[in-house]
Amino acid sequence: MPRPKVILLDAVGTVIEPFPSVAAAYQSAALSIGLVRDIDQLKTRFREAIRRYSVQAFQASRGQADPLQTDEAAERQRWLAIVTYVVDPPEHLQLSLFEKLWDHFADPQNWRVFPDVSPAQSKLVGAGFRLGLASNFDERLRPIVAHHFPTFDLRLFISSEMGWVKPSQHFYESATTQLNVAPEEVLLIGDDWENDVESPKIFGWQTIFLNRTDQALPGDITNHFRNLDET
Repeated sequence: MPRPKVILLDAVGTVIEPFPSVAAAYQSAALSIGLVRDIDQLKTRFREAIRRYSVQAFQASRGQADPLQTDEAAERQRWLAIVTYVVDPPEHLQLSLFEKLWDHFADPQNWRVFPDVSPAQSKLVGAGFRLGLASNFDERLRPIVAHHFPTFDLRLFISSEMGWVKPSQHFYESATTQLNVAPEEVLLIGDDWENDVESPKIFGWQTIFLNRTDQALPGDITNHFRNLDET
């Protein structure tokens, strides 16, 4: 494979993570409107909600012809469904709870950067690579990135703006076109096996799986890192 011209990284789980945790944020928001929820139950219900209300499942339930298509309005509706499922508030409190949590995760202060990210970025920029983020997120990602990476010129490819989520081939195709490079000149590093490795590889991108949580991998998988120090 040729040396890539562009290195794209996934955002959540690869470059940034919520802090405090998602469950802690949900518990605090629930308590602020008078609802007491067990944090372990919130963790379990959030995992269930992410599966139940994946973009594919949510858009299919709404009759979307291509369930991998999305936009800002769809993302807000999907997260309203997730919040409602996780916390199970009374109907008259659903919208206010959702708005609290939407705004919470829009605040850059509630996200932190993994400690290996900035050194890796500096090294990659110094080596002449163009850098960017390719994320299933929404418009809230832009101020988060601007706050945490003020000195880096990062090209952002955000699913709600692109019109498709990873693993849609349209996502990778659109990003490649905007970058004005050949597919094989793009390298994507991320922590989601389907979205960041298998599907972009089908399109022709180079890929590396970032295995921060030390998941068990097939024995023939060699293109993986434990952290970004290995870039």
